[in-house]
Parts: sequence; C-alpha cells; structure tokens
Amino acid sequence: MVVCGAMEERAPFELQWKSCPASMHPIRAVFAWFVIIFVAIAIGSNSIILGIVLTATLIATQGTFLFPTKYCISEDGLRAKYLIRSKFYTWATIRRATFYKELCYVCTRKKPSNRDGWSGMSIFYGKKRDEVVSALKCHLAEDVVP
Repeated sequence: MVVCGAMEERAPFELQWKSCPASMHPIRAVFAWFVIIFVAIAIGSNSIILGIVLTATLIATQGTFLFPTKYCISEDGLRAKYLIRSKFYTWATIRRATFYKELCYVCTRKKPSNRDGWSGMSIFYGKKRDEVVSALKCHLAEDVVP
C-alpha cells in the first residue's frame, strides 16, 4: 500500500505492473479475434492487399485490449508501454481522472471532450487494483477533476 505524505518526506517511488484486458475477459477476446479473422477472410477473398491492410488496422485499433501493456507509476509521472508505442504523462499534465472497477482513465483536459480518446490514457489495474488506485490518488494534483 502506498502512503501519501509531503513530497520531500517520500522516498523515491516506482510501481510497475503488466495488464492484459483480453486475459481478464477471455470470451470477449475470442469474439474479438473471431471478428478480426472474419473481416480478414471476407475482405482478403476480394483483395489480398486490402485484406492485409484493413486487418492490420483493425488489430491496431484493438491493440490495447488484445495485447499486454506495461505500466509504471513514478515520481516523474505515468508511463504506459504498448506493443508498438508508449505514452508518458507527467503529473502536472493530468487534469482529470475517472476511476472505474477495472481501470482508471486519465485525461489532459479538465472538461470532457470528444478528443479524450486521443489525449487520454486507460490504466488497467490488473491484479494490483488497490496499490494502483492508492498510488494514482497519491500522485495526482489536488486540483484534478474526478
């Protein structure tokens, strides 16, 4: 459990974990792969190049669900390493955080926007829910909108 205190009283902190939503929801994962394979066959039977491109695009759009993500909470900020890319937010850039049962969604805007999907980050707790929620709440600025 993370204990919050004054910034100068805290020892250097780092919490790392790995989470894969597909492994937490295997039925949804099987359905997702079924849809991807169906689309690949349907489009690939007409045009192999278009089938490959669209299938790769479909897999990429669902990558945060299908593949594991490595998360790291440190004094500097919050980092998520996905299959191909990574995202890093300093604590000062996070303006809104919404906590759910299986994940927390952090955004760089105070007010909800249609662009939150591009400027936000989903943080899946995995098996460390209590530790992650505690660490996030400890590090978020006091003016962050819940």
